[in-house]
Amino acid sequence: MRFSIRMFACAVGVSYALAAPVFANTVWNVSLWGSSRAVTVAIEHLAKEVERRSDGAFQMVTHFGEAISPARENIDGISLAAFEAAHICPSYHPGKTPALLALELPFLPFDDIQAAHKVALKSHSHPVIERELAQFNARVLQHVIAPRYEFMGRGEPPRVFEAWDGKRVRAPGAIGDGVRALGGRPTSVPAPEIYTSLERRLFDAAALPFSYTFASYRIHEVSDWYTFNMNLAIPSCVILVSLDAWADLTDAERALIEEINIEAYQLQFDALADADTAWIPEFDAAGLERVVYDPAILEEFKAKTAQPLWDEWIKRNGRRFPAEEYLNFILTEAAIANATDE
Repeated sequence: MRFSIRMFACAVGVSYALAAPVFANTVWNVSLWGSSRAVTVAIEHLAKEVERRSDGAFQMVTHFGEAISPARENIDGISLAAFEAAHICPSYHPGKTPALLALELPFLPFDDIQAAHKVALKSHSHPVIERELAQFNARVLQHVIAPRYEFMGRGEPPRVFEAWDGKRVRAPGAIGDGVRALGGRPTSVPAPEIYTSLERRLFDAAALPFSYTFASYRIHEVSDWYTFNMNLAIPSCVILVSLDAWADLTDAERALIEEINIEAYQLQFDALADADTAWIPEFDAAGLERVVYDPAILEEFKAKTAQPLWDEWIKRNGRRFPAEEYLNFILTEAAIANATDE
């Protein structure tokens, strides 16, 4: 039997059609706050690349500046199907997502943000987190990698721990527990409102991921000092996607997201490192005093303070989910992640 060129071309075309990824016509709206910055590099890369690699068939439209939802209400917007995906920080609504907030408990033993990232990825598929997010018809689409929490503020710098006594500090969620342990008085204010509140002296200091967030919201412009080695905690923010939107994806689209996320995470690590290189000298040049605590005294304080804070978190949440078991999971995974980073 003769096999013509035409038949060969048809056969190749059929074979390619079977092998090539199939993309549906999909458009997601993604609710974000603030402006494009180091912490949004990963979701911006994901949005750009899914569109490019799907030849425009899959689009994620990113809406910055709380354009389609206030930051605190993003998780409700997912639940109500107002949009498909959103950036959420559990500290903005600790009563709604207490399990997700566990990774922000003060003084968890993460050696660095790489270790914290590894643990976060493991935790997102833990049944406790899956059940909690399912209540909002959501799952994790992407981990938002962010560095340690430090403080920036006005007035006399807290050069010793005793100087924190009575200070009013923007420190939402579990971060607030760490501020109370220092002797301060925490308050919860969304990041976009910090500049004006600090300028008006509604509080004395703010806790934010260091250094990019302080720069992004220009907090250094209304501050006199910043802490450099407190390392209070590491943020546990995520990009959520509705379960319905995720279920509507093709297998090829889900695989594409997972593939791009790997690249996106590395780009975000690089962006955060670049932000430190750019902004820490700027803070110093602006005349802000850098507060560095004696490492031995700091470690002694953390050793004495951490366990009671963790125990209180377990007590508050033990009836809602197996809180102690979940925290032990985090501590075990942290030890593994720290060891593999060495």
